[in-house]
Amino acid sequence: MLPKRPLNQLLPIRFRNGEQVRQFSKPCVRCGAMLNAKDMEGAARLVDDHIAIAVKAHCPECGENFGVACVIDSAKRVRRVVIPTWAFGLYLRRLPLQDGERELPPAGRQAESDDIAPAIPTPPPAPQHIVRGEEVIGRYLDKPIPAWVLVDGRRFAFERIELGQKLAPQEFLLDGCLVYKL
Repeated sequence: MLPKRPLNQLLPIRFRNGEQVRQFSKPCVRCGAMLNAKDMEGAARLVDDHIAIAVKAHCPECGENFGVACVIDSAKRVRRVVIPTWAFGLYLRRLPLQDGERELPPAGRQAESDDIAPAIPTPPPAPQHIVRGEEVIGRYLDKPIPAWVLVDGRRFAFERIELGQKLAPQEFLLDGCLVYKL
């Protein structure tokens, strides 16, 4: 299970479409003072195509503590989550690590050895050469959907449109939403 972290250490989080959330703020429920990410501790994760946040906020002005549970979509619309913050936070912290995520030591603790830098997973190599097929089978968001693509010499056929970017090992994502299968 991932530890609770200050929210400013978890941000920025990048959506698969390239947009990112760099900061997060919320007014205090008691005095109205604006709290920033450094005043909140908990969990923030990219889940499908939403950023899920479950944090406990502490107001430095009046000392009030309150929970914040919400999801942010890729258009940066914030929606409140109606389950208790502690339960949503527990769920987020128990989710398995996704590509690009790494487990950080709990806040206030050093890594096991200061000599060894934490391992950062390397992303898969970016394709070097992409050729789009001339045959168009439709349009999505006013862009043509090629029937096939050649990626580094391997031919992939159009499979589906996937906004959550859930890909199998033999699939390729084009333009952030078009899935092609080997």
